[in-house]
Amino acid sequence: MRKLKLLCLCGLTAAVLMTGCAGSTDTTNVNLGSATVSEYRGVKINVAAPEVTDDEVDQKIQTNLKQNPNEVEVDRAAQDGDIVNIDYKGTKDGEAFDGGTAEGQDLTLGSGSMIDGFEDGLVGAKKGETKTLDLTFPENYREESLAGQAVVFEVTVNAVKEKQDAVLDDAFVQRTSDYQTVDEYKEGIRADLLAQKQKTAEQEMEQDVLQDIIDNSDFKFSRNGLSVRYNQMLKQYTNQAKMYGMTLSQMAQANGMDEAGFKEYIYSSVKEAAKKEIVVKDIAAKEGLDNLTDEDKEAFAQANGTSKDTLVSLYGEDTVNEQVLQDKVLRFLASNADNEAENPAKLSEREVTVTETSADQESSPEETTEAETTAEETKAN
Repeated sequence: MRKLKLLCLCGLTAAVLMTGCAGSTDTTNVNLGSATVSEYRGVKINVAAPEVTDDEVDQKIQTNLKQNPNEVEVDRAAQDGDIVNIDYKGTKDGEAFDGGTAEGQDLTLGSGSMIDGFEDGLVGAKKGETKTLDLTFPENYREESLAGQAVVFEVTVNAVKEKQDAVLDDAFVQRTSDYQTVDEYKEGIRADLLAQKQKTAEQEMEQDVLQDIIDNSDFKFSRNGLSVRYNQMLKQYTNQAKMYGMTLSQMAQANGMDEAGFKEYIYSSVKEAAKKEIVVKDIAAKEGLDNLTDEDKEAFAQANGTSKDTLVSLYGEDTVNEQVLQDKVLRFLASNADNEAENPAKLSEREVTVTETSADQESSPEETTEAETTAEETKAN
């Protein structure tokens, strides 16, 4: 059940951060309430500038060497763990079936990549040998026409290769990267590790500032707004449970909770996300950060390794706008924080478009204070 648990928790995080998605009911423009936001300039944080040590570079290199062993052709029978290059053709009742034929395919014996019996049937085979494998597809195979069916594979072994420990030299560098020399490779790894640490440091700065502001602000929630978000989240998890052939109660148990506790967990996540959204929009309005440009969106997309158009196609315009606005405000907050670290982390360079201060947001006519709003009240609406 561990995989399901990880999926569930990751899904919850993604749903909170990316409210709504393409093809689902849009909830990005729901009025969640209002807040008396605490002082947000000069918030004290303590985040040190990232550094990369020689040991970290060496550890990464050792990991890469293990993940990219040399593949050396050998003149012997194939063993478990070897790589065999094969041509194969599968037939059912004497007729070839879709997806059952391939040429020049590398297969690691023992990897579990093929149906039961396929890889075991090639152990002991030599280069140039053809094996006939009488096999049966599993009952739950994804292609219904083959599920539980008896088939025959004719497999020709083109080569047998064994994995040998790689060594760090120019040949390895050129085989596994875009670099040409070991020195270039080491510097590239150092730069990659530093970039990863820089991104982590920036996220820490932003989240530390935002959490401080949230902790010191007073909130009035729209009961209806929270209800809409809660019900949308609950629907997403109910559908996810069905995908795994489970009920919501069973999904809750897979995460160590009963159904009521799981719903409280969902509600709590929705409420925390609402706090962030209310604060972000309040500060954006006060500081004139709420007029988003294509440049803002493209910069956000590039910082996440994609393009604006790709994000919009995946999540929809409104959801992308929400995330870009949050990113813009968080960077503003971090850049105006008082970082007390001895060697303080700094934000990477990225332009932020600022416009004239917009009017204050209108509050919902049906609001409750944080203390007054409970999960049961939200679920009842």
